Amino acid sequence: MSATAKLKAYAQLTVAGLIAVFGVAVGATAIGHAFDPAHIGLWSGPHLFLFGALDSSFRAHQLPDSTLYVVTLVVVGLSGLIFRELVGFARAGLARQAR
Repeated sequence: MSATAKLKAYAQLTVAGLIAVFGVAVGATAIGHAFDPAHIGLWSGPHLFLFGALDSSFRAHQLPDSTLYVVTLVVVGLSGLIFRELVGFARAGLARQAR
C-alpha cells in the first residue's frame, strides 16, 4: 500500500468528519432557536453572517424563522450527502489498497 494513497483516504475521512460536525452544529442551532429564539438563530449584519448564538454587542438582525429552517434543511442535507460520498471514496481507497 502506498503511503500517499493511505494518507489520501485518511484525509478524506477527516474532512468527512469535519463536514458531519458542521452539519450537526447547524442542526443544533435550529433546535436551539426553538427554545431561545431571542439569542440563537441565523444572524445578518454589516460585517457578519452567522449561525448560532449572539449577544447584543454586535449590530446584527435575525433573519426570519423560515429562512433559518430552509437553510438548515439544505445545509444538513448537503452535509449528509458529502459525508456519505467522502466516506465511500475513503473506504474504496482503503479496500483497494488492502488487496
